[in-house]
Amino acid sequence: MLAAVSVSIAGVSVREGSSADLDRLVEFANRYSTPGRIQSVELARRFESANREPDRLQLIAQDHAGHVVGVGTASDGGLLGGRQNRWRAGVRVAPEHRRCGLGAHLLERLEQHVRAKGAPKLQGAVRGEEPEGLRFAHGHGYREFHRRYESYVDVAAFDPSAFEDPRVIAARAGVRIDRYDVLEHEAADRLAFQRGVYASIGATQMDIPRPEPLPPPPPFEAVREVYFEGDTFAHDCSVVAMRDGRPIGISITTINPAGIAYTVYTGVERAERGKGLALAMKVSILKTLKSRGVNQLGTTNDEANAPMRGINARLGYASAPPTIEVEKAFAA
Repeated sequence: MLAAVSVSIAGVSVREGSSADLDRLVEFANRYSTPGRIQSVELARRFESANREPDRLQLIAQDHAGHVVGVGTASDGGLLGGRQNRWRAGVRVAPEHRRCGLGAHLLERLEQHVRAKGAPKLQGAVRGEEPEGLRFAHGHGYREFHRRYESYVDVAAFDPSAFEDPRVIAARAGVRIDRYDVLEHEAADRLAFQRGVYASIGATQMDIPRPEPLPPPPPFEAVREVYFEGDTFAHDCSVVAMRDGRPIGISITTINPAGIAYTVYTGVERAERGKGLALAMKVSILKTLKSRGVNQLGTTNDEANAPMRGINARLGYASAPPTIEVEKAFAA
């Protein structure tokens, strides 16, 4: 591991971060986040505790008053990254401190760290509404390899009567679609129900059309508490499709501190596709969110995921500028 170094760039000090910085890092990230990506410190702390990342490097840039004005992070994802030596990095500098070499310094130190781990490449993402970020990435040898699209639907304006009743769709397919909290409460074995939901997510996520496969999901026991306990997701605004007591489809919703709902995952098993279940699950969630007075529901889809993007278009989602994924290969 590289030795901890504190330096000064254009009057800004740069040091390595620690767990004690979490509150300030979340606040800085939220300052520049899209609406659906705003996160609570409490949730971030839970994930920190559940997914230790001993090889992660965080760099924090502070001005003379001690305010965070830049952050750089490189991580292999820890347990959630599948231990495959696949690294992602992110750099953000406050607008008033750009064009002075600070971003380049952060990125260089992150790359040194990742190279020292023997990783073949480093990946990251820039936002389509920030062209200067893409120019920065290109200028440091990164190339685009994938795009993802964030989109939002106006929940208050959504008219569920324009769509077939989810219960009718479910009945025609011979399945039951209901809220996660209802089904978990009814389950004779709550742990087995959670395990079944997790297995369904693990199976369906492998079909997400990405340029390289997602890492295999970590063991259920390692993530059960942080994934399924507490308020990691909104249990009453998430739904499960069940066939013969087994989950075959799932749509998970979170609601962040800004009151924005977000679909973090929707998937239906291969044998059950083409029956309208994904649409039915999303309509059901939108009806619940509407009754709760939530005004916005967001989601993110890969560019090649035409079926889900088509469903969202039917539901009235408006697409935001893309997230552009970039990577840089390191010489052997």
